[in-house]
Amino acid sequence: MSQDDTFRRLSERLATYQQDMVDLQRELVRRVAVGPENDGPGEGAKAAFLRELLQGWGLKVDNYPAPDDLVPEGARPNLVAWLPGRRPEKVWVLSHLDVVPEGDVSLWHSDPFELKVEGDRLYGRGTEDDHHGIVSSLMAAKAFLDLGITPERTVALALVADEETGSHLGLEFLMREHRQLFSEHDLIIVPDAGSEDGTLIEVAEKSILWLRLTLLGQQAHASRPQLGRNTLRACAHVIVALEELRREFPSQDPLFRPPESTFEPTRKEANVGNINTIPGRDVFYLDCRVLPEIDLERVQERVRAIGTEVAQRFGVTLEVEPVQDLRAAPATAPEAPVVLALQKAVREVYGREAKPGGIGGGTVAAFFRQQGLPAAVWMTVSDTAHSPNEFCLLSNLLGDAKVLAHVFLEK
Repeated sequence: MSQDDTFRRLSERLATYQQDMVDLQRELVRRVAVGPENDGPGEGAKAAFLRELLQGWGLKVDNYPAPDDLVPEGARPNLVAWLPGRRPEKVWVLSHLDVVPEGDVSLWHSDPFELKVEGDRLYGRGTEDDHHGIVSSLMAAKAFLDLGITPERTVALALVADEETGSHLGLEFLMREHRQLFSEHDLIIVPDAGSEDGTLIEVAEKSILWLRLTLLGQQAHASRPQLGRNTLRACAHVIVALEELRREFPSQDPLFRPPESTFEPTRKEANVGNINTIPGRDVFYLDCRVLPEIDLERVQERVRAIGTEVAQRFGVTLEVEPVQDLRAAPATAPEAPVVLALQKAVREVYGREAKPGGIGGGTVAAFFRQQGLPAAVWMTVSDTAHSPNEFCLLSNLLGDAKVLAHVFLEK
């Protein structure tokens, strides 16, 4: 049977799995996998469910646990399910198990951890980030199993922990402790970012610098402000002053979306618990996504200098600490085999031309690239990750599963 005929059979089989995809999303959404750093239980329940499911399909599933005393199991799960191929070289599809917290529940139109189906849309925390990758890759493998078709390369489905809080106990742990799993001859796909039409194959990422800024002053009664040093007022002025970073680092690179470096204030920690107290301590965070050629030390120096100048005007002090400092990894070459395989598959399934590009968001592909392993980040997204009312499209799950099945047939 020709490869075209084989792929046609796989596509037809996948088209019958739409309810299975909905059901799997429902099971994943209801198993809350928020990491302990965000006051969640971790990925243990979700990983246990998936391991039992995949073993029930007949797949061999290995776990590479990363020790962590913050979760009840004492370790964070990192699963790899194996679908043997004709060749030992592998196609990796690496998705992550953890999700971010639901955020402000009042902004959701439904329970974040109960799947809501409205036509083609599947709502719930994690449906896009990263259940989309989990469901599409698992269903692609299921079609091979159900039809008794052997993929060309061995398929390795990785389901890792801790992506949303740095990957130290996820892919970074695997690369450090189990590096032998991966080879430069493998095709590595990370379904964790993309575009709404599926034409972006992400091959490059910006550097990531997360900073914690702490302002220290003097707490006092709000009726006697002269006795205090108000860190909240100073904090507001520091945040506005840091807009200067955009002017100091103005370079652009059209490979990336957006093409410039970004410097966004994000999380703000609580200060005082009552209205009539002037806060003496305020903490906020700055999320910097920086073009690869820009020195992160220079960015941190300018944040400290700009913030300190403002803080001194209000009689408070400023401390700046890095939370994450991830230098951009070398880009995956546009002509890398994994990029070419995805381009061919997207053309076949969606009838569109996919092109390599860069993004500001960080993905675990950076850990592969730092080790000289060309990885491509791809999926068809709805761009609702981390948002209230996060959703994915069932039609995209089906189409992306077909794309992955096509890659699994590639020599």
